[in-house]
Amino acid sequence: MNAVKQDTVPKRLLVVDDEEGPRQSLNMIFSDDFDVTIATSGEEAIEFSKDNAFNVVITDIRMRGLSGIDVLREVKKIDSHTEVIVLTAFETLETARQAISFGASEYLKKPFDLDHIQRVVDRCYDNYLFTTQQEAVIRKDVNAAKTNFLEIVSHELNTPMNGILGFIELLQDTDLNEEQAEFVTTIHDCSLKYFEHVQDILTYAKLSMSDNEVSKGSFNPATLLLKLLNETVPKAGVELSTDIPQNLPQYVSGAEQEIRIIVRKLIQNALKFTEEGSVLLAIASENRAGNKVQLSISVTDTGPGIEAEYLEDGKIFEPFTQLDSSMSRAHEGLGLGLSLCKSLAVRLDAELSVESVVGKGTTFTVKVMVLEEET
Repeated sequence: MNAVKQDTVPKRLLVVDDEEGPRQSLNMIFSDDFDVTIATSGEEAIEFSKDNAFNVVITDIRMRGLSGIDVLREVKKIDSHTEVIVLTAFETLETARQAISFGASEYLKKPFDLDHIQRVVDRCYDNYLFTTQQEAVIRKDVNAAKTNFLEIVSHELNTPMNGILGFIELLQDTDLNEEQAEFVTTIHDCSLKYFEHVQDILTYAKLSMSDNEVSKGSFNPATLLLKLLNETVPKAGVELSTDIPQNLPQYVSGAEQEIRIIVRKLIQNALKFTEEGSVLLAIASENRAGNKVQLSISVTDTGPGIEAEYLEDGKIFEPFTQLDSSMSRAHEGLGLGLSLCKSLAVRLDAELSVESVVGKGTTFTVKVMVLEEET
């Protein structure tokens, strides 16, 4: 994303609420990073927007006079790129449906979590910059436009998909009978699978086209694994566990984002093919040389194993490769997960290997070099 220089163009945020408490809280949170304008009514907010369009607008839904929906609709007429976040303490499906139909970027409940709303506003501001600079990027550099095309597609697909998932979750909180609840759960699960497939395709395409450098940051390897374990929901009958040794470096510097994607995909793949038994996520530090250390992260399952023909010459890592047709029907997927892992491993100059015994299980291992930090 080609960001506008912040020292020349201020980040403009409009806060709209007829109650003083929320106005003061939001002003306090964002005044250091944004040029914050406060509106005490919907009418005032619209007038402010006519004078100078805003990057991000945070508006309450229920206000005296014009509502937050009115503000959303009018602000979008003035500048369709403006990212609008709507807040309410009175959540209903109809209100959420209205907000999203008029182009709301986010729909949050009151009282709002401070850390969460900061992340939401930052993401919305990044989206504003991205959408307003597409034409300039295309005019300036056709090659850059080709790369950014996938970012555009990703953003445009993510927005409605997040709306779909959000509405499903709202629907799950309503009074449903047993049959309806089962239907909604099925819709939710199918939507998540669809979303995962779309993300896999876009991620693979971006990796194929992009020459961007890998990420670099400080992270705790044990914490990384524990977070992945915590966010993963195991299947019934499958035990998900981790093995973290005491001698693991506390902090390292390396490609945390890429490592996280690889390990998450390997865990998802193991759970997909393991109907009963266990999936073990393990980590070790090897081949230390000065402050360099090799992290060896493995995912071992007790699934059906992989036939030798798919292990030869790395065939299992080829894009759109699935196991035999019967396995493909039993376990849905595009066959992109392991290919994504391999592409990322190549970028990291890491080693990705697999060992498997038919009828006993499979172990995928990624070995990547990082720098140990002094603590």
